[in-house]
Amino acid sequence: MGPFEALVQPLGAAWAGALLVGGLAFRRRAWLAGFTSLCLAAGLWLVGGTPFPALLLSRLERPYDRIHPVNLPAADAVVVLAGDIEFSGRELLWFSTGSAFERTLTGLEVMRQGKARALVVSGAPFQWLGSPRSEGDLLVSWIRAWRLPSGELLRLPACNDTHDEALAIADLVRKRGWKRVILVSSASHLARGAAACRKQGVEVMPVGCDFQGMDALDRPVRWWVVPRSEGLVRFEHWLHEELGGVWYWWRGWI
Repeated sequence: MGPFEALVQPLGAAWAGALLVGGLAFRRRAWLAGFTSLCLAAGLWLVGGTPFPALLLSRLERPYDRIHPVNLPAADAVVVLAGDIEFSGRELLWFSTGSAFERTLTGLEVMRQGKARALVVSGAPFQWLGSPRSEGDLLVSWIRAWRLPSGELLRLPACNDTHDEALAIADLVRKRGWKRVILVSSASHLARGAAACRKQGVEVMPVGCDFQGMDALDRPVRWWVVPRSEGLVRFEHWLHEELGGVWYWWRGWI
C-alpha cells in the first residue's frame, strides 16, 4: 500500500486532516488550536506509522513464542478459545472468519499431531430464527463436514467472555475427570485466558498463535510516512488485553 492509498483510510485521512487544521490554525495565530491539532496528528502517526503498537503487543505475545506442540506432553483435550469467527447468514459455511482464525487452525493441527483425544471449541452467542445459538455449533458443523482431524469433538455452551469460558472449561474438566488441557488462543490473549482457567483449578498448557505484534516486527518495513489502520488495530488489541487484565484482577477472575 502506497502513501496515497493510506490517505483514503480513516486513520490516514484523520492524520492529514489534523495536519491541515493545525497548519491553518498556526497561520491564523490560533496557537492553542494549532498545537492541539499537531499533537493529535503526532499521536495518530505514533499509533499507525511506527512500530510502537507492535512493540506493545509483542510484549504480551513473547512468552508463547516458539512453543511448538511437538514438544508438549499429551493432554486430555485441546481447548480453543472463541473469537475467531462470527455468524453470517450469507456465507456458505454460515460464518465469516476473523483475523484470529489461526486459533481454530492451530487447535486442529495440535489434534492432527495426536496430542489429545478430544477437541473442545467455544463460541459467542447469536440469534438464529429467534432462537439463541452458539458460534461453536458452526465450527463443529464445519469440522465434521470437512472430516478434519479425528477424535471426540465437543463444544462449550455459548460464552460471552473469557471468564464464562473458564467456568465452562472447568465444569467440563470436572465432569470428564480430565487432568490437563492444551489451551489455544491468540498469543496476546493467552496470559489472561490461561490465568482465568487456572483460577478455576484447570491445569493448562498454553499454545499461542496469531502473533500479530511479533510478525509485524519481523517485516522489513516498520515505519510509514502516512499512518495505517493496521497499527491502530494492534494498539486496540493491546489496550483490550491490558484493560481486560485489570478488570479480571479487580473482579477476582484471575
